[in-house]
Amino acid sequence: MPKPLPTTDFYAHHSPFGAFASFTLGRHGFRGGFGSELAGPADQDVYIAVVRPGKGVEALPFFRPSSSPSIAYTGEVAPSDSARSAHWRTFGPEEIVRTLGWATDSWAAGSLTFTLHTPFGPVPDVVEIGDGEMRRHLCPAIFAELTVDNRDGDGEAFGFFGIGAADPLRPLSDAGNGLLGMARGGEYGFAAAPLPGRALRELQTWELETAVALADSDAAPPIERLANRGGLLMTVPAGEIRTCRLALGFFRHGIVTSGIATTYLYSRLFSDLDTALAFAVENIDEYIDTARLCDEELDATGLSDERKFLVAHSTHSYLGSTMLLHDERGALPRSPFATTVHRPIWVVNEGEYRMLNTLDLTVDQAFFELLYHPWTLRNTLDLLIHRYSYTDEVQDATDPARPRFPGGISFTHDMGVANQFAPARFSAYERPDLSGCFSYMTYEQLCNFCLCAALYGLPTVLAEGDVFWLAAHRNTLHACLRSLLHRDGPDALRNGLMSFDSGRCRNGQEITTYDSLDPSLGQARGSAYLAVKTWAAYLALSRCFDTLGEEPSAVEAEERAACAAATIAAQWREVDEFFPALFEKDSPGGAARTLPVVESLVYPYLWGDEDAVSPYGRYGQLISQLRRHMKAALTPGICIDRVSGGLKITSVSENTWLSKLFLIQFVAETILGLKVPPSTDQAHARWLREGEARNHAFTDQVRSTDGADLGSRFYPRGVTSHLWMI
Repeated sequence: MPKPLPTTDFYAHHSPFGAFASFTLGRHGFRGGFGSELAGPADQDVYIAVVRPGKGVEALPFFRPSSSPSIAYTGEVAPSDSARSAHWRTFGPEEIVRTLGWATDSWAAGSLTFTLHTPFGPVPDVVEIGDGEMRRHLCPAIFAELTVDNRDGDGEAFGFFGIGAADPLRPLSDAGNGLLGMARGGEYGFAAAPLPGRALRELQTWELETAVALADSDAAPPIERLANRGGLLMTVPAGEIRTCRLALGFFRHGIVTSGIATTYLYSRLFSDLDTALAFAVENIDEYIDTARLCDEELDATGLSDERKFLVAHSTHSYLGSTMLLHDERGALPRSPFATTVHRPIWVVNEGEYRMLNTLDLTVDQAFFELLYHPWTLRNTLDLLIHRYSYTDEVQDATDPARPRFPGGISFTHDMGVANQFAPARFSAYERPDLSGCFSYMTYEQLCNFCLCAALYGLPTVLAEGDVFWLAAHRNTLHACLRSLLHRDGPDALRNGLMSFDSGRCRNGQEITTYDSLDPSLGQARGSAYLAVKTWAAYLALSRCFDTLGEEPSAVEAEERAACAAATIAAQWREVDEFFPALFEKDSPGGAARTLPVVESLVYPYLWGDEDAVSPYGRYGQLISQLRRHMKAALTPGICIDRVSGGLKITSVSENTWLSKLFLIQFVAETILGLKVPPSTDQAHARWLREGEARNHAFTDQVRSTDGADLGSRFYPRGVTSHLWMI
C-alpha cells in the first residue's frame, strides 16, 4: 500500500484514458472537481463529509462556505443559517492522512475515508480490437470509494459526496436507469448503484450544507431541480462500516476539434453520459481492482518513497492530458491492419499550453507510451509524416547575407493548440524573425522524429518494435538522413553537427526545446545538448537501415555519427572537466555547465546498443568525457542547488525542468554509473507537494531554490520518471 505523505495539500489529476478530462482535487481550502479540456483545476465545491446527527458535520477541505442564490428568484436574502455555520467543520491538515498511489489518491480523517481510483494499463491497438473490449479501455470515467466507519458510534451516521457547480444539476434517478447520483446535463456527473434499504439517497438543494447537517434517515432529502448543489447521502447504522462506490464520468458529443474534424472515440462506443456511467458502475469492481494492482506494482519496485511519489504524480497528469479522437473525414490514412471502422487520432496536450502533440514532448513521453500503448506513438508519427512534415531551405545565420542552401524534410513543433489543428506543414508555436521563444525548432524536431521512429520501429527493452512500419516509411527515413546532412553544411565542411538554420527563420535563428532558458540551452546552432542528440539521431537511422537490410545507408549514418562524436569530443575542456554549453566561439552562455548534454544516451541504451554508450565501446572517448562532465556538474553550487538540494538543468539559471531531470538522473545512474544524491529526489518531491507547484498538479518548470512554479503547469511530460522502473 502507498505510504502516508508528509504533506497533503496539493492538487493531483484523476483522469480516464484519452478523454482530456480531470477530476482535480487536493488543495486545502480550494475548489476542484470535474473539468474537461481545461488548462487548470475546475472551480467546483467538492463536498466529502461525515455527519453525526446532533454532533455536526466534518468534511475534507475542498469547498468554500456558500450562500443561497435564491435571492435571484425571491428578491430576498435567505435568513441566517445557524445549522450551517455552527455544524460544518473542515478537517485541519494535521488530521488528514493522504496517500498517493500509482492509480489511487486517498484521504483519511476521523471516521471518514475517501479514495479516488484512476485505473490504467496496457491498451491494445484500437483498430485491431472489437468494440466490447474497446469500451473497457475507453470508458470516460474514474472511480471513488466513500467509507464511513461508525463501529464506535452510538447512533446512525451519514456519509456525503457532492458538488456545487455553476449551473443546475439533475438527479440521475430522473432517467429511470436504476442509478443514483448527480450530473450536469450530459457533460459530467457521478453515479452509484442503490444500496439496500434506501441507504443511499440523492440530495439537491441550494442550502446543501444545511440539508446535510440536518440529515435524517426518516426524512426524505430535498430535491430542488433549480439548485446547483447536490450529491449522495449514505446512511451508516451504529456499529457498522459502510462504503459507497461511485463512478465519476465525463462526456462530450459531436465535433470537438477544428482543422481536422474529430469526435472523441468514446462517443462512438457510448451513446451519452448516462450510458457511460451505467457501464462504469456495472464494471466498477474490476476497475477498482485494476487500480489497486497498479499500486501494488509500483510498491514492489523498490524505488524510494520520493521516486514512487514522482512516478505516481506524473502518471496522473499524463493521463489528464490525453485525447483519443476519431477522424471523421479521413485526414489520416487508415491502418492496413484495421479490423474496425474507427479511425483513431491520438493527441497528448501540452498541459496548460494545450498545444497538440508537441514533438519535443512526444520524444520524452515515448518511453511511457511504448510500455503501455505503442500504437499511439505510431499514430503520432503517421500524422507527422502525412500532415506535419515540410521541406525547407537552410541558411548560414552567421553570415549577414544569410546565403541559402538546399535543406530537406523536417517536422513541426506541434500540431495546433486548444483543439484547433494547425494547417498542414505548420505549427501553432513557430514564427519567423525570432531568436528566442517561438522561433523554429526545425533541427531538433528532425532529430526527435528520427529517435521516435527508431524507438517505435526497433525492438527495445520497452516494446517489440514494428519492422513493417519501418519498411513502409523507408523513403521518409532516407529523407531524414539527407536533411541532417544538408543542415551540417557543404560537403567539404561537414563536421557531423548542425551548422545551418532553417530558412523558415528568415532573420531569426533556431532554438531548442529549452526555449525559456538562457542561451546556454536555448540556441540550437552550436548547442552541446543538440550535438549529442544529433549523434543519437544518426545512430537511430543507422540501426533502422541495418534492420531494413540497407547496408550502404546504415554505414553512411554510422559514419556521420562517428564524425559527430569526434567533433563533440574535440570540444572537451580537460582542465575544467566539462563541455561548454555552446561550441560557437564567444557565444553568450557558452561557459555554462549543463546536464542535458547527456540526455540522448538513453536512446541507444533502450534499443540495446550497449557498446555505443560504453566507455570501452566504439564511442568510448565521448562517453568517458560525458561521464566526467556529469560527475563535475553534479556538485552543490554548480548543478545541485545549494539552497534546496534539487537539480538545476544549467549552472547559470534557477529555471529547472523536472521531467528532464528525471531523464538525466536515469542516464547518470543507469548508463554512466554515477550516484545522484537522494536529497535531489526529496527536493523534487517537496517542490510538487509544498511549493507553488502544488496549485497546478504536476508542474514541470520550477525555480530550483524553492520550487516556485515558472510555467508548464498541468504537464504530461513527467512520465520520463517511468525510466526508473526499467
